[in-house]
Amino acid sequence: MSELARLAAQRGLLLRTEATAQQQAQWLAQSIAQALQAALLARGRATLALSGGRSPIPLLKALNDIEMPWEQVGITLVDERWVAPDQPDSNAGLIWRNMPQVMPRVRWQPLYHGIGPVQDAERSSAALRAWLPLDVVVLGMGSDGHTASLFPAAEGLAAALSHEAAALCLPAVAPDGSQRLTLTGAALHSARLQLLAIRGEDKAQTLIAALAGQQPQWPISAFLRPPLQIVYSADAG
Repeated sequence: MSELARLAAQRGLLLRTEATAQQQAQWLAQSIAQALQAALLARGRATLALSGGRSPIPLLKALNDIEMPWEQVGITLVDERWVAPDQPDSNAGLIWRNMPQVMPRVRWQPLYHGIGPVQDAERSSAALRAWLPLDVVVLGMGSDGHTASLFPAAEGLAAALSHEAAALCLPAVAPDGSQRLTLTGAALHSARLQLLAIRGEDKAQTLIAALAGQQPQWPISAFLRPPLQIVYSADAG
């Protein structure tokens, strides 16, 4: 058993390993679709929070190929850069570009509204209250142990990571100084299906350190408990 598998098992976490980025994306897409379909059958609606960045692109393309009643699904973001959707760094723009068949059909809840980081976070928090608990959250992880836009040593980090965080969305500042918006633990921990998708040996080593308890201050460490499922591919893509 690999060290990653051993440490995940010790915490009661399910670990799925796929050989390629494309296989990882296909497995994730099918798992997400099944969870959304189950939510639709049970409650007539479903909610999904997706991550941005480069790594999720294969997943977004795979989701775009799935046919289901997307009109009954609400989609939002785990985090967002405080930029307009037509800017290259926008996570909203990334999702719309890579899911062109799906996004016009869903109930879309952006985090960026163009007012200001604080006001946008307040507006998003208010809108997302009716969505809780979320059905599916897809998290990523940086080599520094951050997830969403919850960064190590950020001011108010412990409160933001808590299940009982006062807000569902908060303004954040990345280490490079860029303005972000991020869901908090109150939203992320609520999800019925929580997926952590990582690729590459460097991310595996970061996750091993977090699972081993060597970096309790890393934001990802707050999520390494059931019902989280880890989906890993050594293929960095």
